[in-house]
Amino acid sequence: MQLPEPSGHIPQNTEVQFDIPEAAAEFRTVPYDADEFGKVPQIAERNENQTLTVRETARMFETAGVARTERSIINWCQPNRQGITRLDSYYDPNERKYYITPQSVEAVIQEEIQRANKSSEAPASEAFGSSVAHVKHSPTTVMAKAADERKVQEMEREIMDLKIANRGKDYLIGELNKERKSFFNQLLAANRTVGQLETKLNQLDEPKL
Repeated sequence: MQLPEPSGHIPQNTEVQFDIPEAAAEFRTVPYDADEFGKVPQIAERNENQTLTVRETARMFETAGVARTERSIINWCQPNRQGITRLDSYYDPNERKYYITPQSVEAVIQEEIQRANKSSEAPASEAFGSSVAHVKHSPTTVMAKAADERKVQEMEREIMDLKIANRGKDYLIGELNKERKSFFNQLLAANRTVGQLETKLNQLDEPKL
C-alpha cells in the first residue's frame, strides 16, 4: 500500500517559482544618505556681511594696535566648549576659508584693547594701598654707601678728637696762667725781700757819729 505524499512535498522535476518581495530585492543596498558619510554638514549659510578673510581680519587687528596671528583668528572662528564662536564667521568648504563679519571683528578689537589697557594699569592699581617695596641696591651702590658711612664716622671721630684737644689746650693754658701768676707773685715778693735787705745793708754801712 502506498502512502499519500505530504501536502507540503514538492514533486521532483517540478520548476518552482517564488515571489521575492521588493524589500528583499534591495537587500544589502546602501541608503542614499550613507553616500554623504564623513562630510561635515553645513548648518549655516554664508550671509552678505561675512566678507572678511582671516588675513584681512589679522591686518585689522594689527592696525588697531592689538596684533593677533591668523591662527588666533581661526581659533576664534571655531566654537568653544559651549558651542559659541567669538567671531561671526562662515567656513566655505569649497574654498576652505573662513569669512568673517566686520561687525564682530570691531567688537573683538575693542575687547582686546580694553584687556590690554587693564593689564597695563594692573601694576599701578595693585601698588595702591600696598606696603612700600624694599629697593634693591646694586653691589656698587652698597659699597659706595658703606664707604660714605665710614667717612662720616671718621669725620665724627676727628671732630671729637679736636674737641678733646681744645679742652686740653684750654686746661693747659689755664694752668700756665695760674703758674705765671704764682711765679709773678713770688717774683714780686722776692723783689720786696731784696729791697728790704738792701735797705738794712745800707743802714749798716752808714758811719756811726
